[in-house]
Amino acid sequence: MRTPQLRQALSAPSLLHTARQCFLEIPDDPSCDIPLVDHLMAGLALFGLKYPSLLQFDEDRRAGTTQANLRALYGIEQAPCDTRFRERLDEVDPRALRSLYRHLFSQLQRGKGLEGFSYLDGHYLLSLDGTGYFSSSKVHCAQCGEKHHRNGTLTFYHQMLGAVLVHPDCKEVIPLAPEPILKQDGAKKNDCERNAAKRLLMDLRREHPHLKLVCFRQPCVDRDLRRTTMYVRRPASPQNYLIPAQVFSAGHDKPIPL
Repeated sequence: MRTPQLRQALSAPSLLHTARQCFLEIPDDPSCDIPLVDHLMAGLALFGLKYPSLLQFDEDRRAGTTQANLRALYGIEQAPCDTRFRERLDEVDPRALRSLYRHLFSQLQRGKGLEGFSYLDGHYLLSLDGTGYFSSSKVHCAQCGEKHHRNGTLTFYHQMLGAVLVHPDCKEVIPLAPEPILKQDGAKKNDCERNAAKRLLMDLRREHPHLKLVCFRQPCVDRDLRRTTMYVRRPASPQNYLIPAQVFSAGHDKPIPL
């Protein structure tokens, strides 16, 4: 039986092809022996092939089976070594990856992958949460956040704000483009989750102007975020944490009755 055309767009080969086409649009240095697109696709392969570490991926990249999988699934002719892998990816602006999320989400919409995810009057539930992915007392860069401890030591860190579409009856979630929590150029103060949420929601509204969203946030969310989407103010009590108390519409301060 032939697979419907709409579902073919959500197959792994189709999604990986879309990812490669988006990566090709990112400016690259032609003098490099391995193109940037192969470094980025290798990053997808690292997770797609479920490697426990970058070191393990580096050790297996020359194996016959691994090379065949990288070539067939990800279009990688030559996988980069561990050191060069890190150096090239560190140069990539995180905002350059937003187009990939946008194109993949468009494929999901065309493939009817959002069916069953609408929850409140045709709106989709958007959950935001911050997470850390790097911490060191020695290694750092200009965009690292800084944590000063009482004993005089200093910790450098990187964090990001993740965004996913969720539904109470679905185990799966639909990830959207995350927002890095980075020290901005020339700034002396650390970036914070609130500012990252503002940037994320503004970008999300610009990229998906017709997508109806209800955003779950803590009561600290200010009025700037209400202009970009609806959001749910949760009660402070832990016992009622999962029960929305008030839903605020975009651009309004008065709650919508549930």
